[in-house]
Amino acid sequence: MQPVEQVTILQHLTGNPDEQKPRISQNGVKYRTLCKHCNERLGHSYDPVLNNFALGVGRILKSIVEVPPIIHYKTQPAILIRSILGHLLAAKGVIDDVVVDQKIREFLFDDKTRLSEEIKIFYWVYPYREIVVVRDVVMPAVRGNFSQFGFFSGILKYFPVAYLVCNLEQYEGLDELTIYRDLKLEETVEIPIHLTGVRHSAWPEMTDEGNFMAGGLNLNSSVHARPRRA
Repeated sequence: MQPVEQVTILQHLTGNPDEQKPRISQNGVKYRTLCKHCNERLGHSYDPVLNNFALGVGRILKSIVEVPPIIHYKTQPAILIRSILGHLLAAKGVIDDVVVDQKIREFLFDDKTRLSEEIKIFYWVYPYREIVVVRDVVMPAVRGNFSQFGFFSGILKYFPVAYLVCNLEQYEGLDELTIYRDLKLEETVEIPIHLTGVRHSAWPEMTDEGNFMAGGLNLNSSVHARPRRA
C-alpha cells in the first residue's frame, strides 16, 4: 500500500480539509479495532478474493480503449460479501452496540449463520484515487425526497469499485451484491459492473439540495484519504 494523507469525512465535506494538517499513514488507511485472531481469519480467508477482484477490474478499466456499458467479472460473491463486511466492521474509532454490527459479527464468525435480509450491499464503479470510509449515518432513502430515510451502516470506496451497506431494498439504481448471499463460499459468478454513468467522487455522502447526512461519534473516525503528495 502507498502512503496516504487523510482527513475526517466532516473536514472534507465541509470544505475545510486544511484547517488541520492531514494525518499521514505510510501504508494506506488503517484501523486497529480487530484482535489478532479475527484479523487473521478475515485477512487470510476473505481478503484475497476482494484484492483479486479489485486488481482484476482495475486492469480491465486501465486497458480498455472504448468503454462498454457493462462488463462481467468472475468472482466468489459469498467471500466478497464477507470481506467487505469485515472491513467495515473494523472501521470504527468507537466500538458500540449497533444491532447491525452484532448481526454482521454473527454472520462472519459462524459459518451456519445466514446474513440478515435487512443488510444489503450495493456496488458501483469508482474510477478515483481517493479512499473513503464512512460508518453509521442516516441519509434520505431517495435523494431529493425527505419523507423516508435509510440507515447506511457503511460506505467503502477505493479504486476501482465502491460499496455501500444499508437497510434499503434498493438505492439509486445500484447493483446489489447481496443477491448472492446464499451461495457457497467456493461458488463463482460473473457479476455485472456498469461502466457508464460514473458517479461523482464524493457520491453518495456529498451534501447538496437533495441530500444530507447525520451520524454519531463514528463520523469522527470516518475518513477521506488520497495518495500522499510529493
